[in-house]
This record gives sequence, C-alpha cells and structure tokens, in this order.
Amino acid sequence: MPRTAAGDMPTSMIERVTLIFDAFHSAGETLTLGGVALRAGLPYSTTHRILESLIRLEWVNQTPLGYALGRRGLRFRSAAADYSALRGTAAPHLHALHLKTGTPVFLTVLDGVDELVLDRVGSGRTSAPGFEVGARGALHSTVGGRAMLSVLVPEDVEELIAASQRGGRVDLPPSLPPLHRELHSVRRRGGLAVERAATVPGFGVGAGRVSTASAIVGLAAPVPGAQGAPAAVSLCARPTIPIREWCIPLLVQAARRISSEAAGHAPETRPSVRATA
Repeated sequence: MPRTAAGDMPTSMIERVTLIFDAFHSAGETLTLGGVALRAGLPYSTTHRILESLIRLEWVNQTPLGYALGRRGLRFRSAAADYSALRGTAAPHLHALHLKTGTPVFLTVLDGVDELVLDRVGSGRTSAPGFEVGARGALHSTVGGRAMLSVLVPEDVEELIAASQRGGRVDLPPSLPPLHRELHSVRRRGGLAVERAATVPGFGVGAGRVSTASAIVGLAAPVPGAQGAPAAVSLCARPTIPIREWCIPLLVQAARRISSEAAGHAPETRPSVRATA
C-alpha cells in the first residue's frame, strides 16, 4: 500500500488491517507476530491488538506455529493455488506410489488448525469417505493428520486441538491421553501413522469388507517443512483391499523425496525405514 512519505504510518484502521492481510503472501502461510509486524510495517503493539480482534472474528487463526488466515480470510484466496509448488513437486511421486501400490494416495497439509487435502491420485471409495481435494478436517481424526501432529511437541499438539475447538469445530474433541499415546507410537515408528480396520466404522470383521479387524486401511508419513508447515502423504485402502506392509517403505521413501525436493536438496534414495507397522 503506498504511503504519503517515507516513514509515515497509516492512520486509518482499514489501512492497518489491509497491511496485515497483505503480510500473508499465501493462504497457508504461518507468521510470527514479529513477522507480521515487519511485513506490515507496524509496531508490535498495534499489530498484536489488531490480530487479536481478527482472531475473534475468524479472519485470522492463531496456532502454536504462529498466525495464519482464518475461515473468513481463506474465502478470498485459493488455498490449492497457493500450494501449487508443493503439489507440483509431489505429483510425480504420488503417481508413482499409486502405480506401485494400487492404492489411492493423498497429499495433505497442516493449514491453520485444519488438515487440508491438496491432491488425490486414484479413484474409488476408500476408508476415508468424502475426503476429496479441497476438503478440510480435524487433524486428530485422520491418519494423515496424526502423521503431521507427530512432528510437533506435545504442548503444540494440545494448543492446536484447543484452537480448533475455539474456532467452532463440530468434531468432538479427542481425549488427550489416548491421542498422546498414539502420537508417541507414531514417533517411535519414525512418523509412520497406521490405521486398522477395527478403528474405522464399517471396516471391521463381519462387515463384508476387509478380512480382519487388524488389516491396515490407512498409512501416512509426514513431509516435514513443506512450505513452512507439515504435510503428509497417505494411503487409504479401498473397502475390500487392505494395504500390505510392503507398501510402507514405498510410502516413506515418497514422503522423504518430496520433502527433500521441496527444500531444494538432492532426493534421498535409500531411506532407513521400519518394514513393519
């Protein structure tokens, strides 16, 4: 926004709010208070006061990672377009993973307090019905969301869950002790999140779908640092075809290659992964 002279401060509230919105260069970007103030050219105290008002009105979200555009702010920007670089980097790896495993593959990202679906390769019904490109969901309720939560420290996980409830989510909040135990198991597997038929309604024994309650119907591996926020690559089984354990190293390798290429590093060709879930 142009100013009348070097160093002049915008005097109207509309100018200041506009400067703060312009500080977010993409819909999924997360900034610290200092980052917002620096880009907006406003004092910390002014920036903080305006951000607090914007949070109450759902124009901005506050998460452990910083500030991001909220529900209302996101209406004016296309999140999928803002993640085009990540989607482009991931696309060949998602397609290769689908061809090798025969299982629908998803790319999701931590966007504000939500899990946002950026891409899907492979058609047909899966163990995650309605989980299509552009859909948003609670992080704790999906295998991809739990993979992303596993890269955060427990205190940040609790703050994200609390922030999602303050934002008016209709999902029932999770019980934190079981969630922390699950995330501890995910971290011990190097970030690999596993979902079995017994935990998904309609996919257990006797449902006429997968053969056993212990069959794997969802797998996810995190893609750390994708455009400043965690992302994940997930496999979601079709109703009658569970995921085999030999898919695990293929999934982890794809996630690590996407992470390396997104960061501008040479792709990792021989990842060390556990072969069982």
